[in-house]
Amino acid sequence: MPAGFSRSIHVIATDGHRGSIAGAAIGALLLGGWLAWFFLARVGQYEASVSARLEVGQAAHRVEAPLGGRVAAVRLDLLGAEVAAGDVLVELDVEPLRRDIDDKRARLSAIAGQMGPLRAEIAARSQALRDGAEAARARIDEAKARLKEAEAGARFQEIEAARAVRLRQDGLVSEAEAARLAAEALSRRSATEALDRAAARADVERRTGQSEQQAELARLDREVASLDGERLVLEATIEGLLAEIERRKIRSPIAGRVGEITVLRAGSFVREGDVVAAVVPPGELRVIAEFPPSSVGRIRAGQAGRLRLDAFPWTEYGTLATTVERVASEAQEGRIRVELGVRPDPASPIPMQHGLPGNVVIEMERVSPASLVLRAAGQIVRVRGGADG
Repeated sequence: MPAGFSRSIHVIATDGHRGSIAGAAIGALLLGGWLAWFFLARVGQYEASVSARLEVGQAAHRVEAPLGGRVAAVRLDLLGAEVAAGDVLVELDVEPLRRDIDDKRARLSAIAGQMGPLRAEIAARSQALRDGAEAARARIDEAKARLKEAEAGARFQEIEAARAVRLRQDGLVSEAEAARLAAEALSRRSATEALDRAAARADVERRTGQSEQQAELARLDREVASLDGERLVLEATIEGLLAEIERRKIRSPIAGRVGEITVLRAGSFVREGDVVAAVVPPGELRVIAEFPPSSVGRIRAGQAGRLRLDAFPWTEYGTLATTVERVASEAQEGRIRVELGVRPDPASPIPMQHGLPGNVVIEMERVSPASLVLRAAGQIVRVRGGADG
């Protein structure tokens, strides 16, 4: 065999041996690096929400119709319009109530027209009664004075007649004079009795007149009281009707932005309890997300997440950073409620507004790939054990 050929074979053998060593070294390095990554590296484990939604910190207020009726006017302008607390959003028909109020106000005016003359008549009759009572007392006093004077004259005349009878017996006075004095005494007594009867009759007439006038005054007072009672009832009824009119003005309970609108037109009907709008109060936005029950115990306050909005593809608009704030302890309808704070990015074109839907991905923990493999193997063993059992 030529010498050159032998040297070539030797060189090739030497190079092949060196290449095997180098390949083994590279393989060992790769294996070592992979093992280091497998046991020492940390990878994130994520949980995606079933649903998510941007909401303000305070719940939106649903505006409901307090009673049913026909729509007379709609004050809602546009979805998203700003409203103040107490702003009228919808007015229901109040025309029958207004007609009823007009009728009752007309009756009130009529009562006011009746009350004035009645009160004036009562005042006039009361004054006449007082004046008549004073005049009657004056007449009675005068009659009593005349009676007293007549009584004194009659008594004196009777004394004179008695004295004349005694003098007649003694023959000092003629029989004619004694008879004249007796007749005059009798006349004076009759006049006195007539005055007494006249005074008594005047007193009776005074009392009768006063009783009649007092009865008429009592009747007028009853009429005034009846009208006044009717007035109070009408005023209370009008107040109630005005309150009913106010109830038919559906107002915004809070200041905020109109988040939902029910399409209403003048002439349409709403039922009691129908939702006509929803007003979103001002406040910081948060994310309300729902996760499967398997997330219980794994999602905790302080964990970071990313919000992707359905209307704004994350590949184009990016995502919003979130942080878990509260986690429900029990599932409702098969889902766990999670509330997250959101940190808006001033440079992001995404509009931050209530009601935007999307989903949230939360980084549950960071573990090594070896741990993930072991967990997966444990789940497989449990599944197979359960199947064999």
